[in-house]
Amino acid sequence: MKFPPLSPKLATMIRNSGDPVRYGSMALAIAGLDRAGIPGALAEVGVWRGDTSRFLHLQAPHRVLHLFDTFQGFPGGDLENAKPSDAIRFRESSLEAVKSRLGNAENVLFHVGRFPDTAAGLSHETFSFVLIDVDIYKPTLAALEFFYPRLSKGGYCFIHDYNSPESNCAVSRAVTSFFKNRSEFLVELPDVWGSVVFRKS
Repeated sequence: MKFPPLSPKLATMIRNSGDPVRYGSMALAIAGLDRAGIPGALAEVGVWRGDTSRFLHLQAPHRVLHLFDTFQGFPGGDLENAKPSDAIRFRESSLEAVKSRLGNAENVLFHVGRFPDTAAGLSHETFSFVLIDVDIYKPTLAALEFFYPRLSKGGYCFIHDYNSPESNCAVSRAVTSFFKNRSEFLVELPDVWGSVVFRKS
């Protein structure tokens, strides 16, 4: 599988990612942003161990990358009908581990804590690419509400777990609710757990 116009290094990372459809789609989107001169920073909400963060930063080190996560798992107040196992998911991470995973963190800004509280001070920022990967309803909806008006025209937003049955289809419920009266078309991807993507019109 080839991924023009990407570098051999990025293409290798995509093939080895375990989710080449999602990684390849994101990489081609970012390459398209640069070709079209679409302005704005990158953002990832839901970082966990930083594998995707590293990939995004390697592809676009010239753009600011905002990383949002508690680095301690889900905030209890955001969980619906929580099971005991939910409270410990995604805790196998830390800010220090993600920084180590990234290596060169120039142009990377870390926002540690519960979203959207951690977006304070960014109301005037413009974004060209956003990845939302938070698995549950409240932070997914909060991320859409925050980033949608700040996404450049032609910018991309990827939302992971759209077709996942997890958490009573929490992500798809949030996305469906948010886009009920908006004009953008949602494109479903055949990746692991079923992402959806839209471009700002």
